[in-house]
Amino acid sequence: MGVVFLIVVGAIFGWLASIWVRAESSSAILLNMGIGIVGALLADIFISPLLSNSSIFGGTNSVGTLLVSLLGSVALLVAFNFIRNRQLR
Repeated sequence: MGVVFLIVVGAIFGWLASIWVRAESSSAILLNMGIGIVGALLADIFISPLLSNSSIFGGTNSVGTLLVSLLGSVALLVAFNFIRNRQLR
């Protein structure tokens, strides 16, 4: 159940991150949500244990874990947009 919750939260965080970093586009909303899901999953797997936060995979939800997931989504979206814009030039 924790993985399903993280996927839903990651999609929402991807959408919020695209608004936050002003990378929103009506044609790329699904891409941004997918990047948010991947960013939230990676942050929960790698960064949450380093910060001694509980993992959503363990079935416990905390504010710290959600904040780490949000930051992971934002970081991955910023990195993706940086790479994409750099290749277009």
